[in-house]
Amino acid sequence: MTRFRYLLAIVLGSLAVVWAQQSDRDAESTAAKLVTATRDWSNGIPSTPGTSVEVREVSRTIQQNQPIVRYHVSVKGAPKNKIYALVNWPVSAAGPSVAIDGLTLAPDGLVLCAGRAPNQCTSPSGKDDPVEFAFRPIQGDIYRMGLVSSDGAIRIFFAIIPIPLVGSDRGCTLEAIRLLPKFEIAMLRTKGFKPNEALQLATKSYDEAHDMQVTADEKGEFTMSLLPFVKGNDSGKTDVKLKGASCSPAVSFEWGK
Repeated sequence: MTRFRYLLAIVLGSLAVVWAQQSDRDAESTAAKLVTATRDWSNGIPSTPGTSVEVREVSRTIQQNQPIVRYHVSVKGAPKNKIYALVNWPVSAAGPSVAIDGLTLAPDGLVLCAGRAPNQCTSPSGKDDPVEFAFRPIQGDIYRMGLVSSDGAIRIFFAIIPIPLVGSDRGCTLEAIRLLPKFEIAMLRTKGFKPNEALQLATKSYDEAHDMQVTADEKGEFTMSLLPFVKGNDSGKTDVKLKGASCSPAVSFEWGK
């Protein structure tokens, strides 16, 4: 089984279970698998070797009191003579699906709706129109996306977080990422710590507090899942703090909304 198929099997298999009906152990297992899949997706682990993505923000506006953020995406290291499908995996879906088919790459790698052949995506704006990736995000939202060639030979995966929910302290960061619509699962991601540093993690939701020791990896980074909901409450706020030898970033987020 390829790495990509294995990744999708984890996601689809774990999230097919109705969240509210899981035991605590099942929920923790699901959360851990979802975080692993999202981390690998964001880091391009299942991407074709030698490929990479550059995401460029082109506009950020407010419409009807909601932010709208638009991006252009350029790909490096992928063939320009192939047709690609855009794969999208929103937090509201159990797994990825095809959002747009017939995409092409410009000579500089920009993702296009070229509209120059029957099998190519077309745009009302005309030929060779850059695809505008537009989102209406709330803080902490992650948009997991990918480009897969029609023959399946080329795969490029990436993620966009338009409004990060992140705390920083003396060069260290602690980020909370929404993995389900009401923050039923949060992905905690850190950077800037010393390689293999022992860290003290403290979380609190209502009167439910937890402290544990975790360890940064060889890059001084750390990723884990967090289940913030407290029994008997439909919504609330979770405070998270991660303490290292020289920095202590903290972040808070609301769940159940």
